[in-house]
Amino acid sequence: MSYSECVQYEIEKTARMLQLCAKFTFTKKIKLGIAHDEFLILDTLINNPNISQSDLSKMVLKGRSHTSKIIVSLEKKQYLTRSQSTKNGKMIYKMTVTNNGLELYNKAMQVLKKEIEVWNKNIGDSSNLKEELKKIQNFIIENVGDISLE
Repeated sequence: MSYSECVQYEIEKTARMLQLCAKFTFTKKIKLGIAHDEFLILDTLINNPNISQSDLSKMVLKGRSHTSKIIVSLEKKQYLTRSQSTKNGKMIYKMTVTNNGLELYNKAMQVLKKEIEVWNKNIGDSSNLKEELKKIQNFIIENVGDISLE
């Protein structure tokens, strides 16, 4: 069996196709001037309001420098603000989604909910698939460790 015939490659290929599909959705269907990566950052901040930038990077599967560039872009668009704070004696930036960011997020979610419904109708119950993917993720963490993206 070649690598391109193994389950690991099929998962990798599917993940890449899903990334391209998400980018397509944001550029061709949502059309709100926000990229998929930017939306993912907003979504993560809204659902984890006190998250550190380091933890944010891990959650969105991006390196810290890439995450920082996205944050700067969202600041320029006035979708989030950063303010200096201290935590355990260290200076950190606290990130807050602005009202403009929340409004944009809600508009995008209206379209995304419809997209998710279409996917669910065509794919069916994916709870078993999610469980299997979690098993794979846990296996990787247990056998390789918490893989850094930088």
